[in-house]
Amino acid sequence: MNQTVPPATTLPCTPVSATPSSRPRHLRNAIPPAARHVRGWRYFAGLFGGEHIAATEFVIGVTFVTMGVGTRELLLGLLIGNMLAVASWMLVTTPIAVETRRSLFSYLEQITGPWFSKLYNSAILLFYGALAAAMITVSAYAVRFAFGLPVQLHAYPTSVAFVVITLALSAVVIVVAARGFEAMANFATICAPWMLACFICGGAVALPLLALQANGHTGLGGLSGFLDTADATIWKGTTPEGKPGISVWEVAAFAWANGAMVHLGLIDMATFRFAHRKWYGAFSGIGMFLGHYVGWLSAGLMGAGAAVVVGSSLLVLDSADVAFATLGYVGVLAVICAGWTTANACLYRAGLAASALMPSMPRGRATAIIGVLIAVAACFPFVAQSVMPLTVYGAILLCPVGAIVIAEHYLLPRLGLTRYWSRYLGQSMNYAALLVWGVALAFAATMVVTGWMSFYYIFLPEYLIALALYPLVAARMGARDTWPKDEARQAEREAVLQRFEEKRLAEHEEDQEEDPSNEHTARLAKWLLFGAGAVLAIMIAMAVRLALYAGDPALLGTMRQDYFLTAVALTFTYFLMALAAMRATDAPEG
Repeated sequence: MNQTVPPATTLPCTPVSATPSSRPRHLRNAIPPAARHVRGWRYFAGLFGGEHIAATEFVIGVTFVTMGVGTRELLLGLLIGNMLAVASWMLVTTPIAVETRRSLFSYLEQITGPWFSKLYNSAILLFYGALAAAMITVSAYAVRFAFGLPVQLHAYPTSVAFVVITLALSAVVIVVAARGFEAMANFATICAPWMLACFICGGAVALPLLALQANGHTGLGGLSGFLDTADATIWKGTTPEGKPGISVWEVAAFAWANGAMVHLGLIDMATFRFAHRKWYGAFSGIGMFLGHYVGWLSAGLMGAGAAVVVGSSLLVLDSADVAFATLGYVGVLAVICAGWTTANACLYRAGLAASALMPSMPRGRATAIIGVLIAVAACFPFVAQSVMPLTVYGAILLCPVGAIVIAEHYLLPRLGLTRYWSRYLGQSMNYAALLVWGVALAFAATMVVTGWMSFYYIFLPEYLIALALYPLVAARMGARDTWPKDEARQAEREAVLQRFEEKRLAEHEEDQEEDPSNEHTARLAKWLLFGAGAVLAIMIAMAVRLALYAGDPALLGTMRQDYFLTAVALTFTYFLMALAAMRATDAPEG
């Protein structure tokens, strides 16, 4: 669920004339670097496809099963929630990112001042640090499984060897995030399609087991048969304790809240400031419906199937047990890769936040210091067990700041108030923003403590409270005043950027920069990528064939073991071809 944007110097330049150096000082940086380095739609399609297929999907998909959601409630709730998430990226995040061509962190400092930004970076550090720790723990589960160590079911570690494994994995993650993130990001991009294939294959392989348990035979009998089997063995509508499960609206709210900190909370301004057009937020749907929808459903199938294979409750299995029971050692490798790649991205973001808080310290050192604290937290399994509520807490913590930025950018001018008023006052802290954020968090805390509102809904009224309250508080604290000279200079800057954008769009109407790598990618690399994709297609096709034509229940075990061996060979082939393609793509020309 995490990405970073490459520095502007690595992006292809748009051939539009630069700002003349002879312009007045206040206009010399009127065109942000991102405006000169836009990306076409394929970049965002690939980015979201890779970011939202991660280790969190293993945990969340299985958690839905234990929360007692019904099959139809899950299918409909995920559809609604993911559509709302895509709409948020399209209608909230991308428009403001394209209009300003700035990251949230840069724009927030202009609106709220450096001290508020430090508080916000502290919140970012807290959230992504906790998520990084959880993902390291998930990878440690898989390595723990390979060494035959006991399952870690308590909030604290019960095995010294598990602690040693976790600390060793943490050390690798810290080194990579501090020094070699770009290489790891490339590896994560290769892993993402394979991990999606593993989700699909694991779910497919689990289906005959579930059908056999529910119906006494391995056949599903079409969609109605699948729904009946799912109702009986997976998403039963009740928790393991027999209590009613969560509703369709709670499922939808969670699916929406899961990424709310980056879309409603505007963190993904950092990504979409490079978008060629405002509607590119639509490509978030690739991550939402492949990673979240398909990934969560498949993980639920895998979890229920693993419980059948092991003969134990899903509550006593961790992600490695689930993956091994349904996909063998390929599944264990998928858990390790998913946890590792996600932890690296999260630690990288946490390190950026830490370096902003400690500007005198190099980013690598700041990342390493935070990494040590994260490594200690990762040794406690309760962190990974809390991933699902953690993502909702992230939305509750960070979304109000996005609402404040939206209110400043869009609502203040429409209400006759002055945008950037706090900056014109020379404030290092926008106290209106601080007060509104505090009120929103107080509302959320009240709802959590009293239980007056479902935990999954809290972020939405909290967001609306911040959106409505900020203009009122800002008006009383100075936004009614005017600063004609400062406002005129700001208007000139915005006009320069607008003219630049209009010229760029006129020269690039058909998105000529859609795939900048095409002209540099060797023909060999294209064939290798095609072959790697074909290998994954074969892997999925064989799993689907097993699900549909399992045949004699007595042979199901043998067929599954044969598939596990085949999946190992196909996985090995895929990584050989994908890594070779990456090397060919990165090789110097001529």
